[in-house]
Amino acid sequence: MHWILQENFLSEPGRSALHAALERFGIDYSIHKVVPKVGDLIPEPALSHRNVICFGSYSLRPAVIRNQWSPGLFDVFDQDFETQRKHWGRHMLNFDSIVCSVQDATFTAESMFVRPVNDSKYFTGRVFTASEFSAWQRSICQRKAGRKTSLRPEVRIQLAPLVTIHAEYRFWIVKNEIITESLYRLGGKATLVREVDEQFAVFVNERVREWTPHETFVIDVCDTSNGIKIVEVNTLNCSAIYAADVQRLVLALEDTYSQ
Repeated sequence: MHWILQENFLSEPGRSALHAALERFGIDYSIHKVVPKVGDLIPEPALSHRNVICFGSYSLRPAVIRNQWSPGLFDVFDQDFETQRKHWGRHMLNFDSIVCSVQDATFTAESMFVRPVNDSKYFTGRVFTASEFSAWQRSICQRKAGRKTSLRPEVRIQLAPLVTIHAEYRFWIVKNEIITESLYRLGGKATLVREVDEQFAVFVNERVREWTPHETFVIDVCDTSNGIKIVEVNTLNCSAIYAADVQRLVLALEDTYSQ
């Protein structure tokens, strides 16, 4: 495949690891700036085929659609939280979330976790106090005419009670199989470690056998006092690499999707 990489999308050391893996295996790739929303690439790639995979932000979606690249992006946008909750139930960390629009949201506690219901990146999920959320809500619902933002009052969000999380892990799934994994947060602090206790892989494999939003995606799980829970799923192409085995990931994607 030809790999399209968005300039400065990945942080170090992930970016260097990805470039090094592509160089090591002689895989064609190019690096581009991406024009937000419209998805134009600078410079525009000159390709003789459509067997292209992209790594970068969601702004790449229009370019993938326009050029009919395959696999392009492993998009999980339509498999939102409510769909995940239907299939995975109480295995979801925020199973008991309230789902509503931004404009209709009301806090039921002094502090709650808020995020979009789908893998949209309209905003990054985070903890709000009731007063912080009220101010943020007003800024969205009373926006000035002509304000350029993808976040609208009708955008659906989830509000969840706070849960103590001991550690968070990411698993990269390709063709419904775990390829690599990484610890990325421990005790609330960023901690990047490739080695992950087997119990988390067992949990992920069980969930993958039950249902998946796509055959290729990333899934974040966490350790809580109530056991292992699913935090969220994301589009693999648009997700941080953390301490993943990038070489294994590149080879798995090449073996599966090269035409």
